[in-house]
Amino acid sequence: VSDGASAIAIVSEEGLAKIGIAKKDAVEVVGWGQAIDDITKKPEDPTEMSTTKLAARQALESAGITINDLATVETHDCFTIAGVLATEAIGFAKKGEGADFVLAGHTSRTGKIPFNTTGGLIGWGHPTGATGVHQAATIWEQFTGRAGDAQINIPAEKPYALSVNMGGNDKTLVAIVYKKLA
Repeated sequence: VSDGASAIAIVSEEGLAKIGIAKKDAVEVVGWGQAIDDITKKPEDPTEMSTTKLAARQALESAGITINDLATVETHDCFTIAGVLATEAIGFAKKGEGADFVLAGHTSRTGKIPFNTTGGLIGWGHPTGATGVHQAATIWEQFTGRAGDAQINIPAEKPYALSVNMGGNDKTLVAIVYKKLA
C-alpha cells in the first residue's frame, strides 16, 4: 500500500561539496535502529509498542545519546493512540502515562520535547510511502531554520532529533537519529 512517494539524497561531506550544499544547510545521520515482529501474530500487550521501543533504543544507542539529548521527535502517529504510545515506547512517559504526558503539553512545539511539529502523519494526510522522507525533511527544516510557522527552538545543548517510522502497526520499524550541523 502506497499513496505517496518521495526521495532524499544522503551524501558524505565530500558529496555535499560536489553538489554545492553548505554543511550549515544539511543534517547528519548519526544513528539508526531497525526492528521487526511477526505481522501474523497478535502483540503480547496491545497497549505497548514493543517493536518501536526496540528500534528507538537501538537508534539512540547507535548515536551514543539518550532521550535527554533530543530537541524534537517525528513519530509515526497514523492514529492518535500511536503517537501517545510512542511517548511511552521512546521513554518520555511511563507505561499508561503517555496520554497525560501529551495532554500536559509536553509534546507541543513549546513543550519539553516537541513531537511532530508540522502536524504528524495524520496532519499530512497519511502519505504511506512518503512518511519517512517527510519526517526527515521536517527535521531538516527544523535544524536549518526553514520550518516557517512551525519552527521550534533547537537548544545548542540538544542538537539531535529522532524519527520513528513504522509499518504494520508496530511490526516493522526504522528509527533514525539526526544531528544539527554547525
